[in-house]
Amino acid sequence: IATLTFNQVLANDINQEFSYPGGVYIKEINFIEFQNGFYYLDIRVPTLKKNKNYYLLFGIPRDIDIKTKNINLKNGGDDYVLSLNLKAKSFGKQYIKISEKFTNPSDTVIERIIKEKNILDSVRNKWISNNIDTDFILPVIGRISGVFGTDRFYNNKKGNYHNGVDFAAKTGTNIIAPSSGVVLLTGDFFYNGKFVYMDHGMNLKSIFIHMDSVNVKKGDYINKGDVIGHVGNTGKSTGPHLHWSVTLNSVYVDPMIFINNTIIH
Repeated sequence: IATLTFNQVLANDINQEFSYPGGVYIKEINFIEFQNGFYYLDIRVPTLKKNKNYYLLFGIPRDIDIKTKNINLKNGGDDYVLSLNLKAKSFGKQYIKISEKFTNPSDTVIERIIKEKNILDSVRNKWISNNIDTDFILPVIGRISGVFGTDRFYNNKKGNYHNGVDFAAKTGTNIIAPSSGVVLLTGDFFYNGKFVYMDHGMNLKSIFIHMDSVNVKKGDYINKGDVIGHVGNTGKSTGPHLHWSVTLNSVYVDPMIFINNTIIH
């Protein structure tokens, strides 16, 4: 868990505690820049109004070249360059044994996987223009069994890096919304199992997967702390847990950056 919370960073003259791969670059901007909005590769970048000030929140890709010095954005119709000073970040490895159906899916299952990916992609860049609450709370109480960014090997075969945080907990444990937002999708997909996909606004999104049950539906507005479902073991999972991912400007970032060390009772 980061030693400084995201909100402490905003209060500390925008020091770049989280300027590393899979982190968040924070920059104070003016009102006109805030109004014009920002784009990265045609994808909108989150902005935030806080205490009468305005900030750009850029999700740094996990696989970015650490030597990258500049990121080219668009602000309105103008070029806008972010000057980076990225810190190195080490990611470990995790070896997992999983059912062969997930590592060698049949042709029929591959068709299903592609269809489900297209459904997720259809809302991945959706934009809701409400001011975001970045003071997240933990979605579930449980042992952290997987951290963001690790290289994962399934049955000794390398897969995608781990794009979220895993919380091991008993089946049926409440899952709560870490921040307010609108439900973009729910479903029961091959890899995700039962899931909830939430938009917190300004292209800051959360997805919760492997759930046992879902308490919400597409279009619902959810307040921070509302129960959205329960921990399960559905989809590509080896035991009861919640996998929680967060994206900024459609880039996966470490969800724990946004946690203010809140104790949930």
